[in-house]
Amino acid sequence: MKTKTLILKTEGMSAYGLQTFDIHRRVNHFPTRSAVLGLLGAALGITRDRHRELFELSEQLDIAVQVNQCGEKIVDYHTVQNFRSPQGKIQNGTKPTYREYWCDSAHTFAISADESVIQRLIEHIKKPVFTVFYGRKSCPLTRPLYETILDESNPANALKSLGADGQIFSDVACESKVATLQVRDKTTNVHRKYAMRTVHVCAPSKAQIVKESGDESTNG
Repeated sequence: MKTKTLILKTEGMSAYGLQTFDIHRRVNHFPTRSAVLGLLGAALGITRDRHRELFELSEQLDIAVQVNQCGEKIVDYHTVQNFRSPQGKIQNGTKPTYREYWCDSAHTFAISADESVIQRLIEHIKKPVFTVFYGRKSCPLTRPLYETILDESNPANALKSLGADGQIFSDVACESKVATLQVRDKTTNVHRKYAMRTVHVCAPSKAQIVKESGDESTNG
């Protein structure tokens, strides 16, 4: 089966959080893999009691995200009832939380998989079963998610071929890799349990690097 890459785009307020039980719910500087899976799962109509389906979907995908525009960080105050402790137990009572968001952010997602899987994703991305949002329910869609589909098996290289600005964070190695990170955001077969993965950080396309270098020398 031929591998293809689905390209999605988001713009507006986003909140792709880090795993935490602290009162300060921080956002990551790039969308987490678990957040992308949650977005796809909502579009497909996968409910929380069908976690096995979400895990099986995760195992079929290679994902890369590009931060086209980080945006400006803001903080909102909330209270939470029946919150979960660091040990995973539900606690009674009310707890204050401070939640971060990125305003005016822009991201591009590349999802590589067998063509049959990609076609299924496209169908539901265009007509999602559940409401899709950017990390939290208070971050609604501001544009259609679907952008295009590419004949490319590496999601990071697919993003680079688009020639847009912004660092790329990928499941798999890519051209112009500048660093690696260890992030705990990989969906496992246990609900609410995430595994560590290696994230490959890639620079923009070579054409973009040349352009930026030329701009810098001119300004200097």
